[in-house]
Amino acid sequence: MQGNVSQFTRSVIAFMAFYLYILRHAKSDWSVASRSDFDRPINKRGRKNSKLLGQWMDEHEHYPDMIISSPAVRAKETAERITQQLQACDKDAVHYDNNLYLADVDTLLEKITLYKYGVNSLLLIGHNPGLDQLVELLANGIALNRKEGKLMTTATLCLMKFNNQDFAAGVDTPEKIRIIRPTDLI
Repeated sequence: MQGNVSQFTRSVIAFMAFYLYILRHAKSDWSVASRSDFDRPINKRGRKNSKLLGQWMDEHEHYPDMIISSPAVRAKETAERITQQLQACDKDAVHYDNNLYLADVDTLLEKITLYKYGVNSLLLIGHNPGLDQLVELLANGIALNRKEGKLMTTATLCLMKFNNQDFAAGVDTPEKIRIIRPTDLI
């Protein structure tokens, strides 16, 4: 019986709307020149913007079922600060994937495909230029809100709603797409 329930649950989830959240890490601290790129933390503005974005997600009930993040310090700190604000988010839902550090678009697509099944929403936290390329590809021709020519500035969240989790990147167009920047929330 357990196997049937599990199969039934997977079938139901496959037909529900799927939310994909793509987040670039918050602004990092460059004050220590000898610190490696991987070990750079977020700075004061990054801490503020992460909290602000997490509060917005909570107020609008955007609660990811699963969060996959780059293990870089700035991405981890962004994930931690966001989840601290989300009342209905399992803090253990954050997973760190070594392949997301400075990942290219193909790797990001592989990770989305790997993690999207069995959940209704997925938050991916990473780095540019891969995230810019990913959002462009998934938007499938939809005009996107850029800031000073840039798409995924630090602490920018892209929210995409698809019909279900079986969407094909670059083929299926999201039902809804929205770019949220901390400067828009002040």
